[in-house]
Amino acid sequence: MSNLKEDLTKMVDVAIWDWLSPHAARARVILVGAKLDIVDVGVALTEDNTQLVQTWIEDGWIRHPVAEELSDWNANKEKEFISLVVPPFVLVRLDPISTSE
Repeated sequence: MSNLKEDLTKMVDVAIWDWLSPHAARARVILVGAKLDIVDVGVALTEDNTQLVQTWIEDGWIRHPVAEELSDWNANKEKEFISLVVPPFVLVRLDPISTSE
């Protein structure tokens, strides 16, 4: 059997806001702060590690987008994010992909 972390790492991809916005409308987009590895968050959610996830929420390292962010991103539907689908959620990095890479 394959390793969950390895499987999730392979699923990390780039998504533009236009693709993500329908998920945000259903409160399924979760922002992951720069302090955390998006794959580690995916593993914690998949394994239902409630205590760890709750700590991240309380510390502000994972959260839903706020109205101002949604408004900004809806005005720029081509904005890119690092993303990981962990049903029923879509995890996205708060820090967008740099175009200079």
